[in-house]
Amino acid sequence: MKKIFTLIAASMMLFGVNAMGQASIGAGYLSSTETVKSGNSSTERTPLNGFYVGMGYTIPLAGALNFTPGVYFGMASKSNATSIFGLKLEGKQTDSFINIPLHFSFDAELGSGLAFFAYAGPSASIAVSSKITSGSTNYDRLTDNDSLQRFDVMLGGGVGLKFNDMVRFQIGYDFGML
Repeated sequence: MKKIFTLIAASMMLFGVNAMGQASIGAGYLSSTETVKSGNSSTERTPLNGFYVGMGYTIPLAGALNFTPGVYFGMASKSNATSIFGLKLEGKQTDSFINIPLHFSFDAELGSGLAFFAYAGPSASIAVSSKITSGSTNYDRLTDNDSLQRFDVMLGGGVGLKFNDMVRFQIGYDFGML
């Protein structure tokens, strides 16, 4: 009987939280840096730029504290061109991934319809594809025995502004742990 009462109480609490939650759709610019270490001293950093799109669900916890899980699809790419002995070589790298953030945020009202917020928390990142194209040659780093990891755990945070609980502008950073 005690287990049934606990289950009913927990279900009622979740139902109440969902009634106050707020769904959101997000899209924006992303900048990523791929770091590759070779041996003990050689490190190569490759900047990639792209976009993300997805959705989140903000659940108020207590006062100005919120919890926002989400699911976002991101795509970032870069192009290189070089000339060796008069021969032009071109290449393109495109990475696609799904990020699942579990962020906690704190809101502070600044005035009528304007609020500042700060957020932090972990995110899981799952690589969908990582392709390199050079001329007519295609190479998929996830399936063609590359050492690229398919899964990463990131820690991150950021700040932003909310307007009338409808539009948010934010800037943040995630640091990959794996």
